[in-house]
Amino acid sequence: MKRIIPVLIIALMILGCERNHKPVISDITCSPEIRNAGTVFTLKAFASDEDGDLLHYLWKADEGSFTTTTNTKEVKWKSPVTGAGKTYTLTVVVSDDENEVTRELQILLEEPELGNLQGHVYFTNFHIPISEVTVTAGNKTATTDQDGYFSILSIPAGEYTLTATKQDFGSFNSSIEIIPNAMITVTAEITSVNYTTKLSGIISDQNGQPLEYAQVVVLNPDGSESKLKSTASATGFYKLWYIPHGKRTLVVRRVSVDDFYFVELKEDIIFQEIETQLNLVLQKVSFNGEFTDLRDNHVYGFKTIGSSTWMTENLSYLPRVDPSANGSRTESFFYVYDYQGTNKTEAMATENYQEYGVLYNYTAAMEICPAGWRVPYRSEWNSLINQFGSLAGKKMKSKTGWSNHGNGDNTSGFSALPGGRVNDNGVFNAIGDWAYFWASTSYNSKIYVNALSYDYDGIFTFLISERDGCSVRCVRDK
Repeated sequence: MKRIIPVLIIALMILGCERNHKPVISDITCSPEIRNAGTVFTLKAFASDEDGDLLHYLWKADEGSFTTTTNTKEVKWKSPVTGAGKTYTLTVVVSDDENEVTRELQILLEEPELGNLQGHVYFTNFHIPISEVTVTAGNKTATTDQDGYFSILSIPAGEYTLTATKQDFGSFNSSIEIIPNAMITVTAEITSVNYTTKLSGIISDQNGQPLEYAQVVVLNPDGSESKLKSTASATGFYKLWYIPHGKRTLVVRRVSVDDFYFVELKEDIIFQEIETQLNLVLQKVSFNGEFTDLRDNHVYGFKTIGSSTWMTENLSYLPRVDPSANGSRTESFFYVYDYQGTNKTEAMATENYQEYGVLYNYTAAMEICPAGWRVPYRSEWNSLINQFGSLAGKKMKSKTGWSNHGNGDNTSGFSALPGGRVNDNGVFNAIGDWAYFWASTSYNSKIYVNALSYDYDGIFTFLISERDGCSVRCVRDK
């Protein structure tokens, strides 16, 4: 009995060993079917095990490289770029921990399909080129020229990591796909702490008040805005990191608030240090109010209408006074309606001067506005008129002072008064009936004026001689 038991155990062990079967590899697939050198192929093994054992995979290749792990049933293999005309053997080993089987697949590579690559390397956030940058795609490289341009030709089609490197700069890495018979264009950006500046400071108005939400942007050399911008905090603090060294233009602006707007600031700065602190001041300007002409201490009202700020009364600065018979197309002349003398004090004491101001010929008008103000362009007049449409005259005329019940409603706030003019023959005319305002725009040796009439709700625009004397409404120079 004791001998029978060991024999049975041995028999059972032998029978148990015979139940384990080797795995079977039924097929290996490879795609794509076009087998150009440098192509990334997807390989898949179809294997089974009669005993249902867990299978393990291991892929091998003569050359080339696997771009995924090699211990799965499906892998990706990148064939050698220089392998055209060669046959490569790929092997998969499948094991169930006790037995293993092997199957091979042979791939004959053809000439690779080729594509091309070009582009530029710039400083990060800027359109500022960087030269002598090494650009690599696969096993091919190029160096950027003084414009930051590079090109790499005849690259086998496929997916690559594009790198751009230069000493003392950070590196750029990006995945790209080279398409057969095509030129791919890319833009790379790199920067360097050694060749850029960190800028910071406070933005305030002329009274020292910090300007939250003010924006600073650095311009590219061509005057366009770069991507490097900063918005000031509640304390007016801003910071701009990595501005390329050299002469750069900063633009500072802030949107209008309440009854004020801010004059855009442009400032050229030469950057050459690692860090720079710079406080910036924006001029805060009222939309509506008063200002004093320091030449004679006359106080003028002003109002912002649309995109321009206009005086709300006629200019009355009088350096001298001339009789209406005296005039010129090229020299400056100054008139007070119906005054024919040359005594400035007498002229300024007249009711017409105090009500309507001075009539200027064109030459005088172009040089007479106070500092910071000027005669409007025709386009600015057109913009003003277009805001009020066909009733612009009615909306711009004052509520009193016009003949024959020709007053306006002055809903524009422009407060036009009918100061008349001196015509080309040296005659005063049309006071109470018409207002004539110079524009600074000429056409065929004549000048545009804009005229309002007591009996018309629109505005006339026409050409007259430079010799005429008309009223002036200045606009604030932007």
